[in-house]
Amino acid sequence: MSNKQARTKIELEYPLRSSPSILYQYFSSPSGLQSWFADHVAVKSSTDYLFRWDDGTETKAVLQKNVQNKYVRFQIVNAPGVDEFLEFRIQQDDITGDVDLLITEFVDEGEEDMAASIWDSAVENLRQIIGG
Repeated sequence: MSNKQARTKIELEYPLRSSPSILYQYFSSPSGLQSWFADHVAVKSSTDYLFRWDDGTETKAVLQKNVQNKYVRFQIVNAPGVDEFLEFRIQQDDITGDVDLLITEFVDEGEEDMAASIWDSAVENLRQIIGG
């Protein structure tokens, strides 16, 4: 590709009725990720992941950081930008106890709304599963 597409970092926040420990299981394990995020999740080693969707898309990622009940960050291997990652972070309000899932990823410029819509749908699936 000679015309390099500009990439944009997006950060989305979703309130969920769930404890951090339960929510964490859904993005820290292959089976958890497969239940709401990707159609197929393969783990090649303890850190090498392959996310596949039934439409033929796939994303290779390396587990970069994993803090129990807090967040998981994957470095995207086949991303156009060198420092691109996908991060799932749990944020809990100290006073109210409310739990939010924060998702950070990088998308082509101009595709922010489409990406947000895809995440809205995925998180709605997650909400159905956890009852939150």
